Amino acid sequence: MKEMIVGIDLGTTNSELAVVREDVLQVVPVHGNVIMPSCVGLDLAGKILVGRSARNQMIASPEDTVLSVKRKMGETSKILMGGKEYSPEEISALILLELKKEGEKQLGQPIAKAVITVPAYFDDIRRKATQTAGRLAGLEVVRILNEPTAAAVAYGAGSRGQENLLVYDLGGGTFDVSVVQVEAGVVEVKSSHGDTRLGGDDFDQLLVDYAREEFRKMHHKELAPTPQNLRRLKDIMEKAKCRLSDEPYVRIREEFIDGRNHLELEIERYAYEQMILPLLEKTLECVHQSLSDARLNPGDLHKVMLVGGATRTPLVQNLLRDRLQTDPHFEIDPDLIVAMGAAIQGGVLGGEKQHSVLVDITPHTLSMVAVSDQYGYPRLVCVPILHRNTPLPAAKSEIFQTMVDNQKEVQVAAYQGEEPFPEDNRLIGDFMIENLSRAPAGNPITVHFALDLNGMLKVTAAEKNTGLSKSAVLDTHAAGVIDFEAARRNLKSLIREEEPEGTADRFSSKAESASEAPAERQELLIAAKDLRRRAEALLQKEVAAGDAEEIRKHLQESRQAIEERRWGRLQEINDTLSDLLFYLED
Repeated sequence: MKEMIVGIDLGTTNSELAVVREDVLQVVPVHGNVIMPSCVGLDLAGKILVGRSARNQMIASPEDTVLSVKRKMGETSKILMGGKEYSPEEISALILLELKKEGEKQLGQPIAKAVITVPAYFDDIRRKATQTAGRLAGLEVVRILNEPTAAAVAYGAGSRGQENLLVYDLGGGTFDVSVVQVEAGVVEVKSSHGDTRLGGDDFDQLLVDYAREEFRKMHHKELAPTPQNLRRLKDIMEKAKCRLSDEPYVRIREEFIDGRNHLELEIERYAYEQMILPLLEKTLECVHQSLSDARLNPGDLHKVMLVGGATRTPLVQNLLRDRLQTDPHFEIDPDLIVAMGAAIQGGVLGGEKQHSVLVDITPHTLSMVAVSDQYGYPRLVCVPILHRNTPLPAAKSEIFQTMVDNQKEVQVAAYQGEEPFPEDNRLIGDFMIENLSRAPAGNPITVHFALDLNGMLKVTAAEKNTGLSKSAVLDTHAAGVIDFEAARRNLKSLIREEEPEGTADRFSSKAESASEAPAERQELLIAAKDLRRRAEALLQKEVAAGDAEEIRKHLQESRQAIEERRWGRLQEINDTLSDLLFYLED
């Protein structure tokens, strides 16, 4: 019996949901659009916002809005939103929950299972964090799939020929490249490489730095790096970046960028390309490494496929065309192809007609730490057990030996990376195997690594002579691991439906709650919320720069008045904003 398993591209900048039902692939609209910004925020009343509505308020309320959370997945650092701390998994869960909720509306049935994509170069910790986010959103994550692999599945589905494909995936926050072979419906990943800290966000930051320098030259002063100023400038530069894909230069005039001074500059496409060229050269190094690992030359490639919104930059296409001597392909929307591939894989797992067989790989070498004297003195080294680009699932064992007579215990430590020494690689996790038998030095210990299709590592260590063993799915000293039940309660309290309680939570520290305030104050807060909704809707349309700036200024003043409990001032702002919106809406 078939079951519905959706595919989700949980992206740095945008996220998408797709599904295969009755052999038909569908990208599911969310809030009326197939692309949903990966943005989370809180409105004035403390109500959770996800997607475009959250992104629309990021300039007016940067401290209540979170972007690019994917870059923090698996980290122990907290994210501040609305005066409270959240883990990256919790914020990501809100994005997934919104996709789930809206998808259920469109599809007319519950969504319980999903294939979620991650960058190929995501390590074990980040993959587990992504699974945790899915669980928090009420999803059973049946498969974690590498993004370039998902793209290759979408391109290669149903193919009966033989092709060597290179998937160049440059998204908002990460870069991946994979070499894939498609033959008779089998999609086999031969190699992967990448950088989890390189993407379109970095291009935006270069433009932001450039604009701040131009502002300093123009006004002989620094643009104050307040959250509002930086978010507003990033929004301006991101739009300019997109325009530079189609225009040779872009003129920018933003009035009262810091409340008093204007920002006026012109950016030529050539100047922008020179800014980002060093970053693109890094991606090309990964391309050549991936080709080398797959034992292929550029001339052996049949297709170069572009994935991710940042690949729309003309320089990306020109560099690939020049270095690989072939025209890149982008017949499938680069923003949607990953979700489509995930949906195809979800359909296969759910019993839909099988278009392709997927053979994925591990992008990192996994090693066991041991003591070696090959350097003339005892030295901790990493002994590879599963090498980079090994097909998944994978399992392999190696024999190690105790160092001293009657050694009672052995530490088993697994590392991820290509370097010979553990301090240059990343610890996956460790454990102790204790109560070993009394034996001379050289007592053999078998260490077994098993890597599943989701890239999760299980390590088993056993004393060969007695069979004493211990196994663990390693979690890296709790790095990236959160208290699941606490996170679930935290999210439940955040997204609960009772409006008065939600409002009370939001303003309890700085203002009276709406439910406890006098009736006139409740009306003021309700009016402010309605005005914010109308203002955000208007900002999505073509509004003159001066009018847009005035709207944003009033929204910020409204928020400050609420936080400071200045109800008379809030009434004035409501009146002014109401008149302005009435004029502009008309």
